Amino acid sequence: MGYYETHRDAIDYFREEYDFLSNFYPTKVVFDGITYYNSEAAYQAQKCLHPEDRLLFALLSSDEAKRFGQKVERRPDWDDVKCGIMEQIVYAKFTQNPTLAQALLDTGEKPLKEGNHWKDLYWGVDLKSGEGENHLGKILMALRDDFRKNGIPVTAFSHNSLTGPFSGMWIDDRDITLSECECVVNATDEKLLGSRGVDSAIYRAAGSKLREECATLGGCRVGEAKLTDGYRLKAKFIIHTVGPKYPSENCRENLAKCYTATLDLAKKYGIRSIVFPSISTGKFSYPRKEACKIAVKSVHTWLKENRDYDMKVVFSCVDPKIYELIYTELNSK
Repeated sequence: MGYYETHRDAIDYFREEYDFLSNFYPTKVVFDGITYYNSEAAYQAQKCLHPEDRLLFALLSSDEAKRFGQKVERRPDWDDVKCGIMEQIVYAKFTQNPTLAQALLDTGEKPLKEGNHWKDLYWGVDLKSGEGENHLGKILMALRDDFRKNGIPVTAFSHNSLTGPFSGMWIDDRDITLSECECVVNATDEKLLGSRGVDSAIYRAAGSKLREECATLGGCRVGEAKLTDGYRLKAKFIIHTVGPKYPSENCRENLAKCYTATLDLAKKYGIRSIVFPSISTGKFSYPRKEACKIAVKSVHTWLKENRDYDMKVVFSCVDPKIYELIYTELNSK
């Protein structure tokens, strides 16, 4: 059972459908002239005594940034300024990504607390004892109040970075929910629940009617694909597919099936542009390098076998490591 499948008075765990509240959530943030791939990297970079060292964080994942931030030569005033800097970074994250800002507003009046198991009592609270100063939660609640009172401001930043084509395929490092393709692919589970990662982001952006429609589909088996309306997304359609967990029997073949079954279904409904996430590389733990090889090879093979059908295929890669791997594979075709 998911953490939030039962009613809770507070949002006290920034995971599953509320993972976007975490600084580890993979969405681009422009801060002080540098583009980072997550808020954690932006925050850790500000620790640096030498400003030029902040560029070293630009392409790091959140985990990498947190580890690297423990090694840099730290500015002497860090403890005095860190909370104010976090406020600025959180503001940048949500104002530069309006869908996340709306999701923050949609949390209503519930208290926000970053519950954790690693004894961080400054930014969050301990999940067992409830003790902690909860500075991040307070920043988020203050921002939510500001959005409710003054609206969500429009920023001048654009994260559109569509590159290609590479043999009919493209790569994009924006949030997949912002894609302007006709169809978005949702990497989900067999129950179509929208539990975490890309899955929860798509459910959140599309709205409650998507969950209602998915409940009528009878689930989806590994390697299969099912189509729904796109609802509040820019995309007209969503195709849901279930990737294999790693390791599992025939996981390589089943991962390839996800891409081909999705493209076959898209063709059946006359869809001409489609955007894929990196299927199974999140909660299903498929090794990234192999998964990216399978993704590009499967799509490339399908495009060759369907030359009579004009299809634009985009890989959405907010994670910089996935972007690098997909980019490398695309350039080898």
